[in-house]
Amino acid sequence: MSDSAGRDGAPELERLRLRYVGTCAVCGRALEKGTTALYDRAARTVRCVECPPRETSTAVDAGTAGASALHEYERRRTARETRVKAQLGDLIGGVALALNGEPQSIRAWQRGSVGEKKLGDMLAGIEGLVVLHDRRVPKTRGNIDHLVIAPAGVFVVDAKRYAGLIQIRIRGGLFNRDERLYVGGRDCSQLAANMGWQILAVQQALTEAKVDLSDVPVTPVLCFVDGEWPLLLPPESFKGVRLEGTRSIKKLVGGSAILDEAQVERISRILASSFPAK
Repeated sequence: MSDSAGRDGAPELERLRLRYVGTCAVCGRALEKGTTALYDRAARTVRCVECPPRETSTAVDAGTAGASALHEYERRRTARETRVKAQLGDLIGGVALALNGEPQSIRAWQRGSVGEKKLGDMLAGIEGLVVLHDRRVPKTRGNIDHLVIAPAGVFVVDAKRYAGLIQIRIRGGLFNRDERLYVGGRDCSQLAANMGWQILAVQQALTEAKVDLSDVPVTPVLCFVDGEWPLLLPPESFKGVRLEGTRSIKKLVGGSAILDEAQVERISRILASSFPAK
């Protein structure tokens, strides 16, 4: 390498084997000692051989909020219509479908999609955030509704469009105290437990990319899009999971800055690569 920039102004990069561990300046992936990489001597950074230069790198695929839930709703609705009309014929089957309406098991997917989109639209208006929507978790059948990468840290957000009062009730007695999360009189405690595997997946992806988790808090959040909150002492968390609405979540993700702009970008690329859009 003779110069730090080529004829078009882009930096020229030296191909070499790393003598020490490094991190790709483009995608954020950890590069082990001995890996063949490209070194920008002027910037003193390295990048993967496969990655394009930062100037021409593609933007992170943010995904579409609620896309997979909407797809599942349409799939189930179409399958039901096909099944009923096959049994009763197009005319009678169409009348039966219109009279009976859609079952709750199908409507729930449509409601979930609307809730995720509503939250996604709200988060899009906050500066300084990178929000990844509807992310596939490899080797599982699950997905993550929203990943928010902010100066305040990483937030794993599960959007719920549940109506009714949000409260924590205490069961049991002095020696067998049992806290339960209720929404509209419905026991929703399992929602918090279901976030455990999502947090572990995100933490594992960051750890594998050599991100120090002691410097990057990963916070689970249940966001109730249509829920009602008590006027006095509304619950803030349950079993280690933050409980937020569409207003309060703005304050949460906009908290005190822990990460700088470069860290937000790097972590965003790591998580976008680890959890592709569905």
